[in-house]
Amino acid sequence: MALKKLSTKVLVFAGARSCDDLPFTIRIGNITGLVLEEFWQLGVDCQIATDDGSAGFKGYVTACAENWLSKNTWNPARTAIYACGPEIMLAAAAQLALKHDVPCQVSMERMMACGIGLCQSCAIEHKTTQPQQTEYKLCCKEGPVFDARDVVFSKEG
Repeated sequence: MALKKLSTKVLVFAGARSCDDLPFTIRIGNITGLVLEEFWQLGVDCQIATDDGSAGFKGYVTACAENWLSKNTWNPARTAIYACGPEIMLAAAAQLALKHDVPCQVSMERMMACGIGLCQSCAIEHKTTQPQQTEYKLCCKEGPVFDARDVVFSKEG
């Protein structure tokens, strides 16, 4: 909504395992195809992807985004990716951003036992300016949104 107020073009890619798992109400209206009601009301274009193909693009949401990027004209200098969801998907979004040389912000999810940084249960590994060295930042204090280029994503996701 904040981006829309700035008169910025916004395109949402929403993904789920199946149509039943989409987090919003699905509406079939005068618009071709399915729309997510909440985004439709804001005038935001939305591409839907489901792993099983029960709604929209069949496959992962990051594959849907890659498909859209490859088939449309867009300006990398005026493009950014903002991603939230499972860490394995955030890692794929970060790779997509690197491939297309666009900035990417990821909203990391961690269990936060204390919420003020004392327990350090929400540590996120980050790259440093020193090659092959990392440090940890706390999701509860320094996040939860981080520059995807700085996050060290685990191999398992």
